[in-house]
Amino acid sequence: MIQLKDGVTWVGAVDWDIRNFHGYITHRGTSYNAYIVQGEKTALVDTVKAPFYETMLRHIEEVVDPKDLDYIVANHAEPDHSGALTRIAKKAPDAKIVTSDRGIPVLKKYYGDMDLISIKEMPQVDLGGKTLSFTPVPMAHWPDSMVSYIPEDKLLLSNDAFGQHIASTARFNDEVDQAVLWQEATAYYANILMPLSRTVNNAIKALAGLDIEMIAPSHGIVWRKDIGDILAAYTRWVGGETRPRAVIAYDSMWKSTQEMAYAIAEGVSSTGVETRVFNLTETHRSDIITEIMEARAVLVGSPTLNNHVYPTVAGFLAYMRGLKPQNKIGAAFGSYGWAGGAKRFVEEQMKLAGVELVENDLDFSYKPTEEEWRKCYEFGAMMGERIIS
Repeated sequence: MIQLKDGVTWVGAVDWDIRNFHGYITHRGTSYNAYIVQGEKTALVDTVKAPFYETMLRHIEEVVDPKDLDYIVANHAEPDHSGALTRIAKKAPDAKIVTSDRGIPVLKKYYGDMDLISIKEMPQVDLGGKTLSFTPVPMAHWPDSMVSYIPEDKLLLSNDAFGQHIASTARFNDEVDQAVLWQEATAYYANILMPLSRTVNNAIKALAGLDIEMIAPSHGIVWRKDIGDILAAYTRWVGGETRPRAVIAYDSMWKSTQEMAYAIAEGVSSTGVETRVFNLTETHRSDIITEIMEARAVLVGSPTLNNHVYPTVAGFLAYMRGLKPQNKIGAAFGSYGWAGGAKRFVEEQMKLAGVELVENDLDFSYKPTEEEWRKCYEFGAMMGERIIS
């Protein structure tokens, strides 16, 4: 097993196969990280998803006999972190199970009556040479969420915060491809934590007084080098900082809306603004949201089908509305045959997602004419100027 620090050992499990998590695509799998913390006494911090119990148990047994566990800490009641809790508790009948006050009813709802101790009663645990100190971070990302901190090692066991969905035999951030690491860290924030930016910001403030040299999340890679980079990234993300980028998401029946999307993209990029175009049949909505998070503008196009929006566009809009990307300007566009309607629906949903709409009349029947193509291009150029102004 891999030691993070002397007396702190990773005992989690790697899930190489999962490709859908929280409704977004996990291209590179994930891990469920659990940690043994040993002083004179021993604690297990977090467990794993239920199907990986045996893997975690084998890893624990390489470090300590499970019956000798003195404490089990449940930082978060969500089943990907607590799924193995009842089974490991049976192996450690004398272990005290510590969780947040709001975690107690959730764990009991999932697993039945259990003897649980709230961090209100036990705000820290002295293991003898190691201390576990607990801080509640509600809605980062469930009401029960908390983190554990080991002051002797300046090590934050951060549960869902600062995670990524990466399956890897490597455990540390300096051991993996940096482009992959940051892509997945960004995707993780965009698709899980983005709608909770205010409460995540509160959590960061609550942890500001801690001296942190290493961050060990419950998914993905442990941050042991240049951890200021991920802390700075989270500060940008919770603040909704954007850069001059436009993301165009669309779908098309007979390529009319596609022609419009491409024309708008040419117009935006003519101003020097980075522009990315995604077809919603070909690209999963979670990948597009990752691109949108730091973009200044988002434009959504749809053909009208049965007097309504195209199904893939409707799904994307519902997803974006739930995630509420910050500080965006945007616009809708589309095409139709004998009757319209999609553009109006797209605009309504974008407003509900918090996007500041730029009005336009880009709603054309059948195939765009050359004049209509030019209108799309010019609108894109205007949006580019808005982005960089």
